[in-house]
Amino acid sequence: MNDARGTNEAPKPRSFFDDKILHLQGLVGNLSSRLQNGRLKSDEDKQIIENFVDTVNGKMRAVQGYSEKLEHSVCGIYQHILQVAAEIPSTIDINQDSFRTDPLINSLFVNIDDIKRLFETSPEISTYLRVNSQQQVPVVYALLTACKSEKSMLGSGMVGDMLVRDISQQAVNFSSHKLLTPCADGEELNSALKKYLFDHLVALIKQEMSLRIAAQALNPGDNSFESRVKSLANPDVYLMTLLELLENPVNLLRIEKTHYKLNKLGIKIAGDDSQCANEFDVYELTWSNNTRNVVLQIAYTL
Repeated sequence: MNDARGTNEAPKPRSFFDDKILHLQGLVGNLSSRLQNGRLKSDEDKQIIENFVDTVNGKMRAVQGYSEKLEHSVCGIYQHILQVAAEIPSTIDINQDSFRTDPLINSLFVNIDDIKRLFETSPEISTYLRVNSQQQVPVVYALLTACKSEKSMLGSGMVGDMLVRDISQQAVNFSSHKLLTPCADGEELNSALKKYLFDHLVALIKQEMSLRIAAQALNPGDNSFESRVKSLANPDVYLMTLLELLENPVNLLRIEKTHYKLNKLGIKIAGDDSQCANEFDVYELTWSNNTRNVVLQIAYTL
């Protein structure tokens, strides 16, 4: 297996998040309990839209009725987030015992030392433990993400009762492990998962709209009044384009469940193959910018 499987890359600073999204996190946490008939009702719900506008592009406020126009889309995004979060399995323990007995944990890591190293070198965990002592939180709950890759290779394998060389095989590798949103219990982690999905999705929406504006700036065409009116610099055009982008939340975030049966070297094997194997399901998120990551809710005893 590739030794990169068991390594951890330090999370990049969240430079694309502005301060407004921090307030949005607090507001959106209780949104699901107040959704009625697919519409946002309370003053606090309306503030969620205002923070969404602040985060993506405050110039949309120049459009008459911008809040009402965004209401359905923002509600739809969060409803989709709830559905995606509901598909991710509940918390699993990650420790020496689970490395031996849980096929998924055994496949995600090369050995138990990689698990220890991941927690010891995680900036998010270090920050969390500076605020919370081991006596306060003997068990840390967190999101674990990883990148999954597959590649074809030639190797030896069993065909019936015969050992055959130079047959085509598919190797599965997990790398770039990260720990996110550490917290004290499973309920808090479930809320943190929804916030993580929502925050990252909003950040990608902002990024996509910024890229479109930049593309227009590089290809301005004519500089007539009509051309400027039709550009994304016009708040009405910007909002209309944004609503088109938000129209189908599935295009912004998808979750896929894949079943694997791997031998101890991480090679896919047939379902009727009797050799010792890890058999498990992987849940993988695909974002609007086509980045993908496996996600798990985990608990780790310090």
